Amino acid sequence: MFIFTNNNNIYVYIHIPKNSGKYIRKKLRSDNDNKVVQSFWGIRNNLDVAHIPYLKRLDFLDDTIDYTYFAHSRNPYDRIVSAFFYLNRHNNISDFQYFCKNTLETYKFDLSFNRHYIHYYPQYLFVCDENFSITNVKVDKLESCENPRKYDLTTYFDAECINIVNNVYKQDFLLFDYEMILDQM
Repeated sequence: MFIFTNNNNIYVYIHIPKNSGKYIRKKLRSDNDNKVVQSFWGIRNNLDVAHIPYLKRLDFLDDTIDYTYFAHSRNPYDRIVSAFFYLNRHNNISDFQYFCKNTLETYKFDLSFNRHYIHYYPQYLFVCDENFSITNVKVDKLESCENPRKYDLTTYFDAECINIVNNVYKQDFLLFDYEMILDQM
């Protein structure tokens, strides 16, 4: 989470993991019209505070202040590849496919936001309210405002991996309007 002011407005950037958050924080910092109020980083009470979700905001923010919340979504296929190789720098494509087929679906993506696998959490959980609706956070597609790395999906995914990613990130595809691959690769 990153808080800054601009023209008497107070903004909160919700940093969804593997959505160019470090780059966006740097870009926000370098804008002379922005004044950084607070930048969260590290681990507190078993929570990765760089990635504080909207649901947990009041544990860190003053509830009497009117904040404007925003975040960026990323294509779930590119995001999962990015997350895996960020966390497993010395692994290969076979390791990625093994992870998709044997580990990804075993993760419990609940509202504890387990810091050990927070990079794999579905994106909508970072920006939804207690009703699992996205009502108070403006979410733009990262691809529409930046140039995140795109992966050749045929290199990383086979049909089984695609089906698993489609299942795990179904809400991300629907809520953020990303196209699901439905054909067998």
